[in-house]
Amino acid sequence: MRRHVAVSLLLGLFVLTAGTLACNHSDGMGGGTSQVRVMLTDAPSDQIASAKVVISRVYLVGDDGNAVDLRTASDTPLSFDLLNLRGGIEALLADHLVPAAHYGQLRLIVDSAEVTLVDGVRFSDGTSTKALKVPSGEQTGIKVLLGSPITADSGELTVVTVDFDVSDNFVLQGPSDAPHGVIFTPVLKEKGRTEIPIP
Repeated sequence: MRRHVAVSLLLGLFVLTAGTLACNHSDGMGGGTSQVRVMLTDAPSDQIASAKVVISRVYLVGDDGNAVDLRTASDTPLSFDLLNLRGGIEALLADHLVPAAHYGQLRLIVDSAEVTLVDGVRFSDGTSTKALKVPSGEQTGIKVLLGSPITADSGELTVVTVDFDVSDNFVLQGPSDAPHGVIFTPVLKEKGRTEIPIP
């Protein structure tokens, strides 16, 4: 009788331990899905009235080197006038379920960019609007400088806000009252991050 009770207790302890381990494995990075949302914002510029960009793809790169799309090239490209995203205004860039994992990179594919100067300022050729060359924008994408890798835990929503600062990214060449061109030097930075449990 005592032996039967002892065996029963041991079996019960084994089942309890196995169940606990299984629950722990399903939490966090052990599997399941997470959700990542990317927002876009901007800071003002003195000489540029409009800075339009068209973004066709947003993706993460995991520690294993694999890319996970948050917005694919098959989706309708999004057009933004960055100067409309000032004073704390943000625009939704992507929102997608992803495998729970660590992601060290966030990249944007920018198809095109166009700049229009403020009233009273023109380029040296007399125009006020120029289409810009996008360096690496249509190939590997523009890398967002993250404060730290994105840890997309299972059952959690991670919201990343990307700062597409016009003054930093669109550099006027030549005199300020009659620049001869604009160089697009994309340096995108993470402005903030929020992690929220999904109900």
